[in-house]
Amino acid sequence: MILERFCIQNLFSYRGAWDFDLRPSDDGRNVLLIWGRNGYGKTSFLNSLKLLLTGVSDELRRTIHVGREFKRDHYLLGMGDEWIGIFNRQARTAGEKEFGVSLVWREEAGTVSVERRWLVEKGDIQEVLRVTPSFGDPLEDANGDVEGEARAFIQERLPEAVMPFFIYDGERVQQIAEANREGQLQQIEQLLDLADIDVVDEYLSRNLTAWRRESNDASQHRINSLHHEIQALEEKIAGLDADSKSVDAEIAEAEYSVKRLDAALQARRQFALQSEEAQLATKREGLVGRLEERSLVFFESFTRDAPLVLHSSLMGEAAHELEKIAAHPNRRLKDELTRVFSALPERLFDDPPLPVPPLTLDQEEFLRRKLARVLDSYRPDAEDMASGLFHLAPMRAEALLRVADEYAHDERKRARWASDLADIRRLKSDLAEIERKRNDVSNLAPQERQLFEERLAERGTLNTKIEELHKRLGGYSEQERNLNRELGAKRDTCRVEERKLVGANAARGKLGIGQRLQQALAAYRSLLKARRRSDIEVAINSRFSELMTSHTLIQHIRVKEDFSLHYVDGSGQAVGMGNLSAGMKQLVAQALLWGLKDVSGKEAPVVVDTPLARIDRQHQENLITRYYPKAGPQVIVLPTDSELDREKYALLKPHVYREYRLVNPEGDHTRVELGGYY
Repeated sequence: MILERFCIQNLFSYRGAWDFDLRPSDDGRNVLLIWGRNGYGKTSFLNSLKLLLTGVSDELRRTIHVGREFKRDHYLLGMGDEWIGIFNRQARTAGEKEFGVSLVWREEAGTVSVERRWLVEKGDIQEVLRVTPSFGDPLEDANGDVEGEARAFIQERLPEAVMPFFIYDGERVQQIAEANREGQLQQIEQLLDLADIDVVDEYLSRNLTAWRRESNDASQHRINSLHHEIQALEEKIAGLDADSKSVDAEIAEAEYSVKRLDAALQARRQFALQSEEAQLATKREGLVGRLEERSLVFFESFTRDAPLVLHSSLMGEAAHELEKIAAHPNRRLKDELTRVFSALPERLFDDPPLPVPPLTLDQEEFLRRKLARVLDSYRPDAEDMASGLFHLAPMRAEALLRVADEYAHDERKRARWASDLADIRRLKSDLAEIERKRNDVSNLAPQERQLFEERLAERGTLNTKIEELHKRLGGYSEQERNLNRELGAKRDTCRVEERKLVGANAARGKLGIGQRLQQALAAYRSLLKARRRSDIEVAINSRFSELMTSHTLIQHIRVKEDFSLHYVDGSGQAVGMGNLSAGMKQLVAQALLWGLKDVSGKEAPVVVDTPLARIDRQHQENLITRYYPKAGPQVIVLPTDSELDREKYALLKPHVYREYRLVNPEGDHTRVELGGYY
């Protein structure tokens, strides 16, 4: 992989679009210098390259504040006074909406163009990663998709795990040196992807614990018990069904007897009343129809409205609470202001015409806070929010208020119900009088009259029996409904337990597979360590011997089974970490990064920022003459003039194919000029 063109637009300190021609020369020189004073844009260049290749990674977000990790949108657009974001401040103040970075590199199959851009619209930020190879179809990911095809394409060329061995700054080398064994182990594990294996092992252990708990399920015992309970309920329901059928038969028999008695009574009424019986029967039929109609109307109206109409004081209280919502001026004003305020920030700060000169970020933040305070002053009173129905929307409250107010003051329904009850009582009285006349058989012979009365009493007894049988049948129906509900609940519980049993069986299967997978991971981890440990040890010692030439205190760096580094002198004795100077530790860390890059097997450019801190002059010259010309086919170095003075520059000059100078006296407007400092 050889980098050819790199463009930064409105990122960090780079205002507008700035191109870097990174193509190496054809004469074998491999070093490109990008000079700059502190704060002029070297770190912005390095982070822009990382951002293109990895997106908003955890590592980038952690670099803002030690111990603090910003969210993705906060990293991009800032968060108050703590961080202004990577969107260039001047570009954002000028109303621009887009920022991003692009790169073209060359590989064996052809050229690849990679572009990652962000667009800010209406307070929302959209991200697009686009990869366009000359030898394949273009790929595109949206909004930092970690499983996207475009990201996978980049990861195949330069995995995020090994990227720190190719793109890093001097501060990172210094951190590794100061962290000693812990930092060094982290670098080795990153190369071997052991950290990913540990994450998989951790999640697998959690699942094994859960599967172990699920596999010890007692569902089968509960299922057996539930089956017995279901069988008992089914037997009770079957018994009730038999009793109901028996009662139905008794009712049918009694109703048949009533019909026979009615026929006999009707014959004697006709004989006793003669022509008047037909008139009375017709009149009775009309009264029965009117009584049923009036009773039905009263029943439907009363059962629906009575609970509300008869509690007028309660409905009055509800109407009072609802009126607070429907009529409260602050509530309506707050709702209107909320709708207006939702559109104010964009209309006020982003839509033209814009103020001249542009508002600063501090001024814009002050105005936003002031708008929020003005809105808060129109919030409803605290006492209205403490109780009642104030949380309802005003339109809903108005509809409920009309209903509650109507029930609280509706005297017409009460009057109509009183009139309906009077009509019902009158109809019942008229019907009773008709029945009395129909049963008046005083003109019959005494023997016939006595027989009529006996039949009438028998009919009354049968009707009473039929009413009692219907009550008993209703009781059976209620018991059956309750038993069926209980039966349904038992069956649902049984199905749940059966699913648990299936889950327990599945958990036992998962548990066995998971345990075998955990053993395989442990074996893979051990094999991976054993296979790579010797390669890493050889690479580290080879690179350290090239960098460290001032003395021979450390003759060999041994990589132990746990990948910890141990130092041995010429006589085979251990050299303690406390015996190493800060500069020597940094050389060890530099050799570690160089050796791990070699072991990674990747051919990629090396990009180094602030490369020579804490190292004495002789070993700085070793880095200049031995590391940079060999670190990779293309090496981009971002030094200051204090790190690379004229003498050290003269040592590196034969390997330099191009130089850029960064100029940024304003702090947020880096300019890129061709040429170096000397």
